[in-house]
Amino acid sequence: MTVTDAQPAGSDPQVVVVTGATGATGRATCAALLARGEHVVAVGRDAASLESLRVELDAPHWALLDTRVCDLLDGDAVQSLAAEVVSEHGHVDALFHLVGGWRGGTSFTESTDDDWRWLSGNLVDTLRHTTLALHDHLLATGRGRVAIVSAAAAQAPTAGNAAYASAKAAAETWLGALADSFGSDDATPGSAAVVGVVKWIGTGRTATAPARVAEWLTGLLDEDAAALNGARVEL
Repeated sequence: MTVTDAQPAGSDPQVVVVTGATGATGRATCAALLARGEHVVAVGRDAASLESLRVELDAPHWALLDTRVCDLLDGDAVQSLAAEVVSEHGHVDALFHLVGGWRGGTSFTESTDDDWRWLSGNLVDTLRHTTLALHDHLLATGRGRVAIVSAAAAQAPTAGNAAYASAKAAAETWLGALADSFGSDDATPGSAAVVGVVKWIGTGRTATAPARVAEWLTGLLDEDAAALNGARVEL
């Protein structure tokens, strides 16, 4: 279906949905977006954690911050969330999907069904639900952005992280399909779906700091980022 209601890019604040907003990277990303003057829809599953995020951010930014409680494992709830956000804000310009988590062990046989259910749910199903719900709205802006943070493990799995690496690889594949949709002939040009790759998030020598990821994500809002559609970017 051709999307025809594209909006021209301008100086008005963009509306950015940040899922996994209460994690370390989500918090840094929300802060960076608010500092740019963007409208942020911070989504989490726990109301208390979202309130602590609001308290943590500077009061002058509160008018640009919209916090929403949603279980992203519930596809119907995510569809309702998308409808509510678009109804209130008029459009959605970007989705930064930062829901994460890790489970693993020291050997291949330590991987359990519970690990797989938890990882595939959090890393893949939440992404499926949010991108399906927001796909058409993102295309309608003519500059939609979607980004996830993946891990080097997706292309270099080890025995102990089989489930985690497989779930990350599946999330990358899903985002690749979204990029193909964004780049199709009947889509409005200008949108981009991008995978950022880190070894892990943290403060060690080989870790990627949350602030670095936030800087990269906010940079994707610039108009020239459309050339990155389908890219896998090392951070």
